[in-house]
Amino acid sequence: MKKQLTTAVLLTSLFLSAPAFAGTFNLVTAPFKPFTNPDHEKGGFLVEVARQALKLRGHEMTITYRPWARALAEASQGKYDGLLSAFYNDERAKSFHFSAPLNTTKMVFVGLKEQFKSKQYSSLNELSPYLIGVGRKWAYSKEFESHTGLTKVTVNDEPKGIQLLFHKRIELFAVNVDQYHSAITKLDQFNVNQSVILEPAISTNDQHIAASRVLPNSEKFLSEFNTGLAALKANGGYNKIRNGFFGF
Repeated sequence: MKKQLTTAVLLTSLFLSAPAFAGTFNLVTAPFKPFTNPDHEKGGFLVEVARQALKLRGHEMTITYRPWARALAEASQGKYDGLLSAFYNDERAKSFHFSAPLNTTKMVFVGLKEQFKSKQYSSLNELSPYLIGVGRKWAYSKEFESHTGLTKVTVNDEPKGIQLLFHKRIELFAVNVDQYHSAITKLDQFNVNQSVILEPAISTNDQHIAASRVLPNSEKFLSEFNTGLAALKANGGYNKIRNGFFGF
């Protein structure tokens, strides 16, 4: 036990070595509760993780909330130091560098139990008869995004997708599983128990900070963040934040 504590202290000391520079970093994201939440005093789980990781490196952080498509566009133009809660895909990698992952979450298909008696499907081809709601500028798997045999309709946000699903104007909603549960709890007219999450997940995604390639110090910023995030995990702070938001 003593050896483990000594190792943890040594690791934390290493991570907390003097930063190459100190400053304030301005991040942008979209409301993506419980991960990024403008109504929460700490801004959401990912916001608090990012803030505390940068604090360990002597930096401060601001957060701005925008609709996702706007946040993505403005971050890629270098108007912000980073885009928080970004999933990696090859197209985005043309415009951004990516941090170490802050968290891992899943994109899934949600349907109504009355239509989907089984939760399992074996291939995307099985879903070709159904109209599928997809989010504007949301990241899914490459296979799903490029599949030409699926019929998709774009929705602006999770509440709209949920409304279309329960009003039977779409038959499946491709959505982040945590965001789905967070959004439907605020829509009293819909019962989450009437819906079913199909398996397997569309994709399992890491949530990153994405920093625009047009910014000359973007990689330096991400290196500072990655060092702070590693320190936050080493000193137990990351698990403490997670427990505060999710209870585990």
